Amino acid sequence: MKRYAKSLSAMTLMVFLAGCGPESGNEANSKGASASGDTSYFFGARIIPGDGSPAMEDMSFIVSGGKFTTIGRRKEVAPPKGSARIELTGRTVTPMFINVQAQPGMNNGAVYGLKNYSRESVTADLSRYAYYGVRAVVTAGTDVGDLPFSVRDEVREGKIKAARLLTVGRGVAAKGGGPAALAENTIQVSNAADAKKAVFDLSSQKVDAIKLWMDDGNGKGAKLKPDAYTLIIDEAHKRNLKVVAEVFELNDAKDLVKAGIDGFVSSIRDHDVDDALISAMKEKNVFLAPALTAAEAKFVYADKPNWLGEQTMREVYPAQLAGYLADPVSINKFKRLPDLENLRQQYATATRNLKKLSSGGVKIALGTNSGAADTYPGYFELREMIAMADAGMAPMDVIKAATTTPATILGLSDLGTVAVGKTADFLAMPNNPLEKMSNIKDIGILYLNGAEQERTALIQNISIKTETFKITEKDRQADAAAEAQAARDAAEAKLPHYGKFVLGTSASVRYMSVPVPKGGKADVKAGPPDRIAVSMRASAGELREFYAKALPTYKWSPAGNCWTREHPTSKKSETLCIEAANNSAVIQISEK
Repeated sequence: MKRYAKSLSAMTLMVFLAGCGPESGNEANSKGASASGDTSYFFGARIIPGDGSPAMEDMSFIVSGGKFTTIGRRKEVAPPKGSARIELTGRTVTPMFINVQAQPGMNNGAVYGLKNYSRESVTADLSRYAYYGVRAVVTAGTDVGDLPFSVRDEVREGKIKAARLLTVGRGVAAKGGGPAALAENTIQVSNAADAKKAVFDLSSQKVDAIKLWMDDGNGKGAKLKPDAYTLIIDEAHKRNLKVVAEVFELNDAKDLVKAGIDGFVSSIRDHDVDDALISAMKEKNVFLAPALTAAEAKFVYADKPNWLGEQTMREVYPAQLAGYLADPVSINKFKRLPDLENLRQQYATATRNLKKLSSGGVKIALGTNSGAADTYPGYFELREMIAMADAGMAPMDVIKAATTTPATILGLSDLGTVAVGKTADFLAMPNNPLEKMSNIKDIGILYLNGAEQERTALIQNISIKTETFKITEKDRQADAAAEAQAARDAAEAKLPHYGKFVLGTSASVRYMSVPVPKGGKADVKAGPPDRIAVSMRASAGELREFYAKALPTYKWSPAGNCWTREHPTSKKSETLCIEAANNSAVIQISEK
């Protein structure tokens, strides 16, 4: 907070001096006048309008009744008589940001899930969003009951000072599909009747849009069928409701575009997008909100990222959170993820696809899914914008994607642009994000309806339960055991595999060795005929594959459905036959 306090003090001094200088005549600056809705005159700013048009230098603008009433060159706009005079020389003004995919109320630091969802947690996250310059968010289908609708109305009425909330209520998924952590809260459909009822119920609640979960967990689980999602889209459009979807696979994205989807609120991550999809999305005006940081958060803590615990994060989130995520116990948990490398590849695909879609003319909007596991509302919106620029988007395009584009998509006609007639919700940053996107992390001063908002006041009454970040001695012991097992698994992975398994201790009978999978137990009864019963947690097919590949290394040769070899001492012919079942195999060796 110290850096922000210094910035605020410096700004207050500049405003005071401006009130005494020739620009202001005899009028004294008064924050009270601005806060009460009186006219304010701002001068000296660089303005990034948000609509993609070039930045404008040394600009002045007038705010009256909470709206921009005049914008022009400083020398062309005179201060109205009696107005408050606020100097913004050296600052960059942008509209506040809008996020089309968020999960307020679901994440309490190290703990994620519906058990965290409450009025307190939702409003706390909305305050965090506002602190970081986010004016409005749309929930990701994670809302519970009537709570989001009452909070939405209270924010609109000014009873809660925080980011505006738009809600899709509960998300729609195929029966047996959707996010495992949210399964009990999804609307699950299996046929056309279910789909039609889902739209009716949601529209009756007066949702702001409808959300589909086509993303089936990175290629796993049940998906919505075409007849169901096509009906949902058609019925929603009849009610003037947009439909968005989380999607993972390229083919699903193409099918949804054909069906009339309005936008995707996650990245395509299984394949690179092609010209056919780009053309179809442009033709049908389908937008993409990439949610890069949500995909990145699934693996990035394995790398102890350099932004973890930086000043911008610590302004809202306690140092204990960064310490928890940077602890070897947490890092090791991510490093042990069996699909870690796949997750990295999926993120790389997502960034390539964002660049291709953006360069191809597809409409891009800010969407983060912040509030999901290991993502943090408000701060992750800034990180998302940096990630979008790192993916290859121009900073001006990123700012448009975070302001004008989502405002247009959501019908928030009063937001998203620094323009006459719009609500004067804007940021005055000390550095220019067009020079480098990381400058976006220094929000500077926040204005709501043209009145300066003390940002710290937005978050002073909210907190995170820091006890959830505690790593106990039991946790460290479990981690040590898991690391030891991982080391054993890594060593085993380097050994020759026969099907799914490596060799264990072989069974020996009458001077002949028979392979046994590692972890298997062999009960030997010498003959002839010899009988070896192998018990092993494996399917019949896995056991057959093991023996088909391992027996030749023990000098057994295939003979029809069985195997033969010469006895090492008697030189007689031995025949080995296997009967495999789930979790067991019976081996019989007979002599001729």
